[in-house]
Amino acid sequence: MDKTPITVMIYAYQAGRLDLLKKQQTLEEMATVNALVNQGNTRKQARIIVARMRPTEWPSLETIVGQAVEQRLDEPDLAGPWESLTVAEVEQLALSGRWPGASLGISMAQRNYSLPTALVTRLRTAAWRVSEAPMRELEARGLVGAGLVLTEGQKRERDELAERLYPVPRIVREALARYGPATADE
Repeated sequence: MDKTPITVMIYAYQAGRLDLLKKQQTLEEMATVNALVNQGNTRKQARIIVARMRPTEWPSLETIVGQAVEQRLDEPDLAGPWESLTVAEVEQLALSGRWPGASLGISMAQRNYSLPTALVTRLRTAAWRVSEAPMRELEARGLVGAGLVLTEGQKRERDELAERLYPVPRIVREALARYGPATADE
């Protein structure tokens, strides 16, 4: 399966949950290896058994994130069907930098995931198509671009329009909030 790397900013609490999950999985794997050794398996045999169990018992964080994103993309507001991205749109999406909008004022963490290429294409297409109209409006009103000095009214107008944008990181954050790992008390 072809994979495509993506870099996203997720909420710090989401990154913390994913980090904690990975630590818990590692501890469970080690405990399982030890239990298998205690049952008479060699350490090597136990590690092979655990390796076979890993995809279902302890899926990778990329698998967990990918499944959450798939579920979010299946919701009516992002499901499409969408027209395929043009070459120019793909090139524009590849540019670095954040999309317009106010700072969320929330601690964020940068994460890199390699997800199935078809899922990344679907994710980017949904992000672009849902955001097309508000982005055009922002550009038409001259509210985006490098070095702009905006009045308070223009900033409010930009931020209101930007709330309608659905960049890839926002979709991933929403996916993790709705379908990602929960804490033990949730």
